[in-house]
Amino acid sequence: MSSAGKIGRASVAGFAGTLLVLVLIFIPTSSPAARGLASPEKGRPTVILIDKKSNTLDLAYYAEPEYQVIKTFHTTIGRVVGDKEEEGDLKTPEGIYQFDNELKPPSLKPKFGVLAFALDYPNPFDQMAGRTGSHIMLHATNEPDRLKKDYDSEGCVVVKNEEISEIAPFVRLELTPILIFSDLEAGWRKPLGDGKVKRFFESWVKDWESKGLDAYIRHYHSDFKAQGMNKSAWRTYKGGLNSKYASIAVNPDHVQYYRHPKYTVIVFHQDYHSTYKGGGSAYRSNGTKILYVAEEEGDLKIISEQFTRSAW
Repeated sequence: MSSAGKIGRASVAGFAGTLLVLVLIFIPTSSPAARGLASPEKGRPTVILIDKKSNTLDLAYYAEPEYQVIKTFHTTIGRVVGDKEEEGDLKTPEGIYQFDNELKPPSLKPKFGVLAFALDYPNPFDQMAGRTGSHIMLHATNEPDRLKKDYDSEGCVVVKNEEISEIAPFVRLELTPILIFSDLEAGWRKPLGDGKVKRFFESWVKDWESKGLDAYIRHYHSDFKAQGMNKSAWRTYKGGLNSKYASIAVNPDHVQYYRHPKYTVIVFHQDYHSTYKGGGSAYRSNGTKILYVAEEEGDLKIISEQFTRSAW
């Protein structure tokens, strides 16, 4: 074999090896497949469950009768044990929250790692209860040894940099809830529980669509607030709409029930359509409705409503 032939083959082999190295280098680290997790199933709601007693984070799909856990992570939480009550108490809040913002460097301080998701604390229930605080996040850290401690945050939920990169593709802002429990007992992993919350929701929809104002408004808490209105103003507002409309259709679909010892959040796709008495279309909207529901004198009542155009 000629020297040129040997050199040519060696060059080809070297070039192939270089290509292999380049391919390995440029595999995106954010790809779920590259991290051992399958890509999120399109259109399927996800949920994050925090158990403060065991310092675990479960990444899961919403499923009935029980959430389907995808992967479990260790997490560190607030330095002070207990449910957050006020600004600066170093406690991690307990309840049901939405992620309303995603933060990355350079706007994110180095101590929060490569990525953070901001929680909507204090949410409507917290505000009703007079709880204060701000800047509660699910975030990573530039100090991996912090994860050797169970309690080492100022109230946030903390995981490793590489772990939040695994979690991130499964988080949809305004849609993926994070449920934080003092003790995540088996019963709270079952969204429907005994079915009481589902019956409440279906009754509310029926009374709304039938325009039975008295029955409809009985579903609301005495401290209800939404769109700048209290319960009394809400009744007046809805009564005015009922008098104008011949029909109301809510068309709820993909209903999700998230239960917590403190309150419940119901999330559903709403395709609302009303018509005038003359037959013409009055109003139509399509998006996701979020109901915050708490007990008052033993009965479930709506304390707040939110709406987003985002949808699974």
